[in-house]
Amino acid sequence: MSSLRTEGFMQIPFDLLLRDPDGSFIWLEAAADLPLARARLRELASRVPGEYVLFDQAKQETIDRINSRASSSSR
Repeated sequence: MSSLRTEGFMQIPFDLLLRDPDGSFIWLEAAADLPLARARLRELASRVPGEYVLFDQAKQETIDRINSRASSSSR
């Protein structure tokens, strides 16, 4: 039996997190598959500057990280 499967509850394997200025992480949302999770991470980072992390629950490790910064130019 899969470690991600429990009675009446299915865990979504990828968490999208934002690093808070104090160094802690803020959970934003979960994604069911890796391509979707990576695309969503890029989308979030393009909207609001910050450090975004993609965490794999099954492996218990960070698998992607994006640092986006505020642009000094306006359009």
